Amino acid sequence: MYATISADVVSSTSLSIESMIGLNEHIKKCLALLEDRYMGFWGRIVRGDTIECILKSPEDALEAALVLKTWVKSFVPKSDAKYSFSKYGLRIAIGLGDMKTVSRDRDMMDGDAIYRSGRALDSLVGRSKYSFTISMADGKQEQILRIMFSLINDLVNKTTARRCRTLYEKILYKDANMIAKNMGITPSGVNQNLNALCWSSIEQVIEYYKEIVREL
Repeated sequence: MYATISADVVSSTSLSIESMIGLNEHIKKCLALLEDRYMGFWGRIVRGDTIECILKSPEDALEAALVLKTWVKSFVPKSDAKYSFSKYGLRIAIGLGDMKTVSRDRDMMDGDAIYRSGRALDSLVGRSKYSFTISMADGKQEQILRIMFSLINDLVNKTTARRCRTLYEKILYKDANMIAKNMGITPSGVNQNLNALCWSSIEQVIEYYKEIVREL
């Protein structure tokens, strides 16, 4: 079984060409970090503002999706002073299932998992505030996880770009001292940001998701 992530940037057409190029580079940097962090991760940008990722270890997909979502939400376009990702950032969907073809050399992803995440993402178009979902064969667990993802989504949508950075730093690096050094703040500042985001609750959802996936 694989996990896939399909995502697109909310209201990307409002960006200038310069800012869109900057965002594209920002996302590529994130995909490179995720590739280093998660064995078997492969992510790509298609059609300008759409992201597709695949993970051979499906239990890591929620962490990777949260990094992507908060990474984009923390982006500040330099040439579009009035534009902000502070509200939504990405619509994002996780798909769990088998894959027929995964070929990075041929730039091909084909199979149930990517179909699931793609269709789930399409269902979110025009519903920006419901911008984090999952599709899997187990309908009961899917419903439970969708509710949990929706609650995380509300927390992330309402928070600041700086707190979003603290969240993805926490997922990627864990250690508060390292995060503080990366962000130029104190460890207590890191903990304050995480407490404001209800990190302990988000962490519990991440662990619950991992347990569910391991049992599939």
